[in-house]
Amino acid sequence: MHTMAAKEKKILNNAIEQISRQRPHRQPVSRRDVAMLFIVLAIILIVANNWYLGTHHVGRDPKNNALFAALQASLGSDRLGSGGDRSSSTIVVNQTGAYILSEICGGCTRSNAGRRPCFDIVRKKHKQLGENASILDAAIIIGAEQKECELCDPAKCLSHYHIDGGQLNNTKSKYWRFDMSLPKFSKPTTFYLQSIPTELRIPTERFNDILSYFVERHTYSLKNKLVGMQYLVEYNPGLVVIPPLEKAKLPKEAYYLVSLRVTPANNCFEAKVYTQLREEIWKAVYHTGTNHLGLALLDKDYQVIEGYETVIEMDVQLDLQRRTFVGSSLSPTFMDYRIFVLNGRIYLHANAETVSVTQLNLSMTGRGDHEKFEYCDSIYKSGEPATATLSKNAKDITDEEMDKPCKLKSLFGGQKLQVAIGSQFRTIWSGGVTGKNYALFSIPNITHPNAPDSIYAEIDIFPHHVHQVLLHEHNRITRHQVFERVWKPGTRKRRNFPIDVVNEREMKTVGNITESRADVPLPSFFNVDAHQDWFPGGDAPFKEKAHGGACCVSFSKDELNLGGTRNNHNESNLLVGVGHTKVTWKPWYSKDHIPQEQKDRVPHTHYVSLFYAFDPYPPFEIRARSGYFCLGHVPMIGDKFSPTEGGRFNPHSILTRNRNLSQNFENFDCPQMSFISSFIEKADDSSKTAIGYGLNDCTGRLVEVDKKDIVRLLYPEPMDMVFEQVT
Repeated sequence: MHTMAAKEKKILNNAIEQISRQRPHRQPVSRRDVAMLFIVLAIILIVANNWYLGTHHVGRDPKNNALFAALQASLGSDRLGSGGDRSSSTIVVNQTGAYILSEICGGCTRSNAGRRPCFDIVRKKHKQLGENASILDAAIIIGAEQKECELCDPAKCLSHYHIDGGQLNNTKSKYWRFDMSLPKFSKPTTFYLQSIPTELRIPTERFNDILSYFVERHTYSLKNKLVGMQYLVEYNPGLVVIPPLEKAKLPKEAYYLVSLRVTPANNCFEAKVYTQLREEIWKAVYHTGTNHLGLALLDKDYQVIEGYETVIEMDVQLDLQRRTFVGSSLSPTFMDYRIFVLNGRIYLHANAETVSVTQLNLSMTGRGDHEKFEYCDSIYKSGEPATATLSKNAKDITDEEMDKPCKLKSLFGGQKLQVAIGSQFRTIWSGGVTGKNYALFSIPNITHPNAPDSIYAEIDIFPHHVHQVLLHEHNRITRHQVFERVWKPGTRKRRNFPIDVVNEREMKTVGNITESRADVPLPSFFNVDAHQDWFPGGDAPFKEKAHGGACCVSFSKDELNLGGTRNNHNESNLLVGVGHTKVTWKPWYSKDHIPQEQKDRVPHTHYVSLFYAFDPYPPFEIRARSGYFCLGHVPMIGDKFSPTEGGRFNPHSILTRNRNLSQNFENFDCPQMSFISSFIEKADDSSKTAIGYGLNDCTGRLVEVDKKDIVRLLYPEPMDMVFEQVT
């Protein structure tokens, strides 16, 4: 015991000596000189930081960015860093408010020793050391004692992040705001489908009276014996570059296809609006069976080409919609839609029980092979009244019939654009019944270079689970096997839903699910949530297991060596995706004895995003991941778009500011739910990417991001994103 205490005392003395060496010795100078020096340094720091963030980081012109003023106001209220153990450290904020600083490395607050968070061990040691020791003293001791926690030692942290020699005087770690760590972007574009009838849009004059509007819409549906709320919003854009085989059947100015979820389900308004609704109306808003597929052709500047858009009742025409009655509430058959290009064809992905996929075919109306196809509803619907659970003839449809291509009718639009599917959907069961939002990607066939690419479904990101799939082949499983997979304890032990026709078509896979063998790397930079006065160690609010997101864009060796520190990158290329994570709801949120302030400090269902990079071959090891960021709102001037915003004006854009990302009583200038739903390489310019995302289940937006700005976040220069030298 005495030996251990002596060892710790020696470590602590060495630490104190090391810290004291980093502090410059005071020299006698006049007060006037000191004052002048501080004034000059302050001016230089403010100008340099604002110029750098405005031109290289934020992606917005700082002269037009009211956020800087708002940040200063919030910092003045001392809210950044509230809620933690203030006796353990002093919050240091940089001049722009983009990040806060600490002597403790983010690698310490987010590392683990086995199952124990390193910073939890540091806190325990700090209590043992007593009042005369600082949290930094405890961190240095744990960094020396435990290999897995070595980044708690500031010198080792510096070395880990490529600071030569592991030493730099007066260096502190940066912890970025989520709304200040996003990549620089250009060409922001908002989507709005003009084909949706005006009477199905929420009137702008009802935005401030939305409670009454929801009640009126529900009453209208009941009175007219309609199923679902009679209004629509569109969001969560999927995006692909139209492949040559499809482009030949479309107008020459068509470069991209965008998909959108079109539904009454939304989070456009403040949370308290929805909690004030009667239960049956709340369910009608959230648990609506209405979930249409919106599609539109875009030109090279991401603008919708006039007349080439459509809204389709996919589940109705394929006879997959769950039977319901007026006033009832059921989750939709398909929750979301995404699109991917694989082996030169477009594929549609939909979240149902798990993930289902089919091929899409496009053409201008009246042209191509579509004229030979039957309409889907003539194959799948009998024309007779359906039973409560299953259409009359659904059991009689053969696999051969379901494998035929068929064309879809437009609910709205479709004057110039015809859409068909290659077959009935097939279901990917690899991730079980809880699986959703799988990214589909392809890599060259290793054993047969001249064969089509091998297709993979990305099941999970952290840990990285990937499974090879055969998109056009399936095994037929029984209805009972479907039931065994989807049944949950406590629910009824019978089931016979129309969607089970698709669930029985289990997509074939090759081999087992691959899992990356290496540990998931630490973030390349850290955010305010990891600061020791926010949510360090086991208090981390965002779950570690990130989800898609969108994937994948290939980055060459040369591209990976731009904008970051990886000049020695040896791989030929990496695949890069964008994932998201969130604060998940936990049972204690519903407990009355838990103080409301505690719940408000860590509000659930708040999203952040991150980039990740992995090997383009099995087992698809994760090689890097960025810190967190969030993509922002549409800039508005009054009730109009800023001139910087492209696309069609969407009046719902003003509503997304009703719900901002928030943690630790701090609001951030981005939506509570910024959900990235597509990530592709730009057509005709491989140096750029396009990212599509949904804002609060209310609107959809796209931004263009240079690859070098993504590399900057994956492999940042240490003095850019990780550390700052202070005087």
